[in-house]
Amino acid sequence: MARYLEPRLERASRADMRRLQARRVRQQVAHARARSPFYRRKLAGAPTVKTLEDLARLPFTTKDELKDNQAAKPPWGDVLAVPFEDVLRIHMTSATTGRPLAFLDTAEDWYGFYHSYARALHAFGVRKADMVMAAFSYGPWIGYWSGFYAAQDLGCLVFPAGGLSTEQRIDALRTWPITVLGCTPSYALFLAEQAAKKGIDLAKDTKVRITWHTGEPGASIPATKAKIEAAFGSRAYDLPGLTEIAAWGFECAARSGLVHVNEDYCYPEVLDEAGEPVKPGGRGELVFTSLYRKAMPLIRYRTRDVVQLADRRCPCGRTLLALEGGVLARLDDMKNRVPASRRGAGAAVLGRRRVPDRLPATRGAGRHRGAHRSVAGARARGVRRALSPAERGAARRPGHPRHRRGH
Repeated sequence: MARYLEPRLERASRADMRRLQARRVRQQVAHARARSPFYRRKLAGAPTVKTLEDLARLPFTTKDELKDNQAAKPPWGDVLAVPFEDVLRIHMTSATTGRPLAFLDTAEDWYGFYHSYARALHAFGVRKADMVMAAFSYGPWIGYWSGFYAAQDLGCLVFPAGGLSTEQRIDALRTWPITVLGCTPSYALFLAEQAAKKGIDLAKDTKVRITWHTGEPGASIPATKAKIEAAFGSRAYDLPGLTEIAAWGFECAARSGLVHVNEDYCYPEVLDEAGEPVKPGGRGELVFTSLYRKAMPLIRYRTRDVVQLADRRCPCGRTLLALEGGVLARLDDMKNRVPASRRGAGAAVLGRRRVPDRLPATRGAGRHRGAHRSVAGARARGVRRALSPAERGAARRPGHPRHRRGH
């Protein structure tokens, strides 16, 4: 069984990868400057990018900028860098805060997104012989569609479950030879809880051998991952991604604690408080430049995610840049917990604080209280996004148990 979906890229030498990245960065910046009104304004007077080092001389792009742009020029602002008739797909961010962002893709853009996702599934051990269920809800959110298309890209038989209720999904897992399940980590635990109420043990009564999780940090938290694996009798994997960028990273079957970055799809920078690249072992904010999206290219996009650059190789043999433990914290949460008097003007706070080791109840305690609230909120949103429309409606009615618990 082949370990790599694309060995030439996944095991490229550092010199070869940097040549590829430099060529794509030059092309992408030139395309954005020439075709996107947003970037034509933003990059006016900025230097020409000839090398990867030149990229650091360009301004950052922020999510707030994109929100303001779409609000001022509805419905999707003027980042668009291709004729409208060339776009094929529209997706929305999950909008954990404020109005969701709309993102448009050409056919080639969309292939890049779900193919980067397919690379992750392959690294987990998903193969053509598997039957896959993507238990995310239908709608404009990219989680369902990218998981579905990625599994198809690998040649898997895909069971469409976007519109099914939780009860119907449990029944499908027991009825059909589904071996791979994708969902948010919170919904995986919710599925197991609901099955247990009916006397169903998903670890014994289904054929699931791999679960993958995206949309929230739970699968990167060791205790939560262990709980999911016990519930399904399977191996659970984390798949971090951004609607605005790509399915940018993945764990691999070596399970070494590293997350590999699809750096041929998105050029990563990990920057300290001063905006300088960190050294291996250092922590900083993750910043991405899209290397493949032509409809809505993003240059130096600040993710607000805190990561740690790995200082070791993964035993899987991949040479892609790797991060220790994936996303460790959100920059916004950390800044909110540090008095402004202790921060420089506009400075990021990149301390040692990280996501807690479990998905807690809504009420946190002690020094991780802010992180507890953040992760618990993500858990509630993750369950809601996977529910069928009827289930979401029921959960909003007064008197429903989920409504009483503050979900």
